[in-house]
Amino acid sequence: MRLRALPLLPLVLLGACRTEVQRTLRYDHGAAEAAWSAPTRAWEVVSDGRVVGVVVEFRESGDGRRFFSVRNPEQQELGMVDEHGRAWRIRAHEAEPEWLGSGTVAEGAARVLDLRQPATLFEVALETLAREAR
Repeated sequence: MRLRALPLLPLVLLGACRTEVQRTLRYDHGAAEAAWSAPTRAWEVVSDGRVVGVVVEFRESGDGRRFFSVRNPEQQELGMVDEHGRAWRIRAHEAEPEWLGSGTVAEGAARVLDLRQPATLFEVALETLAREAR
């Protein structure tokens, strides 16, 4: 009986082996430093007589560059317009945002929000947006 089980011994020992692989990911190849930015102004986006979104201006600490966060009425960020007027839309499950075109902040917001009618921006207090977001 013992001699018949001997050929199965390597299979039993092989099943007891465990391999572990550990990888360390390094992202230090030309990465930009993170910058802190604060909201400075905000606008409601109105098209065809109704509020269809919100634009919030942010200024970065240090060099003072600015960008505009474009959001839906529930204040979920959908894209941005940079300080040069380039509009970008964030797409779910995509690594990079989609470039939509260039123009004014209002035109960029309309592109991000996928509006068919022109958009008008009406300035609102940041505190008002903070209360509405709750």
